[in-house]
Amino acid sequence: MSLLFPNVYVARASLIADAPARTSLPSGLAQFAGQLGMLGLDNNRAPAFYKDLMRSQRVLTALANTKIHDSKSSALEPIYRVYSGGRIDSLTRRKTEAIVKQLDNRLQTTVDARTGAIRVALGGPSPVQAAEALDSLLSLTNQFAVTNLRSRAGARRQFAEEQVVRAHASLDQAEDSLRQFYERNRRIADSPRLQFEEARLRRRIDLQQEIYVTLNRELEQARLDEVRDTPILNIIDPPVPPARHDKPQRRVITVLAAFLGALIAAAGLVMQRAQAVG
Repeated sequence: MSLLFPNVYVARASLIADAPARTSLPSGLAQFAGQLGMLGLDNNRAPAFYKDLMRSQRVLTALANTKIHDSKSSALEPIYRVYSGGRIDSLTRRKTEAIVKQLDNRLQTTVDARTGAIRVALGGPSPVQAAEALDSLLSLTNQFAVTNLRSRAGARRQFAEEQVVRAHASLDQAEDSLRQFYERNRRIADSPRLQFEEARLRRRIDLQQEIYVTLNRELEQARLDEVRDTPILNIIDPPVPPARHDKPQRRVITVLAAFLGALIAAAGLVMQRAQAVG
C-alpha cells in the first residue's frame, strides 16, 4: 500500500526578518499613532508576524498561481496544476480553497525564540519543484512585507507631517510667550516669582523643541521607508532540492506492517491451537 502513495520531497530554508526601527515618538504621540496602526513592528514581534504572513490565505493563493517547472515537460506551469497532478486546469473558489489547504498542510514554519530565525519547510512532488515552490513563497512573503511597510510608512508620514505642523506652531507660541515675558519684565534677578515664571516658560520651550525635533526625525524615517525597495527577509539558508523524499516512509511502514502481520499470525495460531485443544 505504501507504493500507492506519491513521494513528497521537502525543501527547507532559514531566514531572519529585518524589522523596521521602532519609532522614537514621545509616549503620548506614540500611543496615539500605535492605535492607528502607523508604527512599525518591533524586533520581538517581527518573526511571528512573517511566520503567520507565510501561512496567510493571501500569500498562499498568490503562491498557487506562481509558475514553476513541470518535471515531465520542463515547461512552466502554475503550482496548482503541478501539485494537483494536472487535474486542475483553472481555479474556482472551491478549487482555490482546496489547493490553499494542501499548500498549508505541506508548509511548516517555526521560529527560534532565542535567535529570532524563521525555519520554513515546504513539500513538493519532486526535489526541484519543492525548492522552486519554497523560493517563490519566500519571494512573495518579502514582496507583501515590503508593500505592508510602504503602506504603514505612508500613513506614518501623513501623521507625522500633521504633527510637525502642530508642533512648530506650539513651539512658536512658547517662544512668543517668553519674548513677551522679557518685554514686560526688564529686571527679574530680584524677583523670585519672575525667576520661577521664566524657568516655567523655558521648560515649555525645551519640551516643544524636543517634540518638534523628534517628529521631524520620525518624518524623515517614514519618507525613507515609503520608498524602500530592499528585501526585509534575509535568507540564511536558501532552499535547495532535497536528496531524498520525506514521505511516505516506506521502511517504517514495512517494519510496522511486518510486525503487525506477525502479531496477527501469532494470535491466529494461538486461537487455532486453543480450538484444537477444546
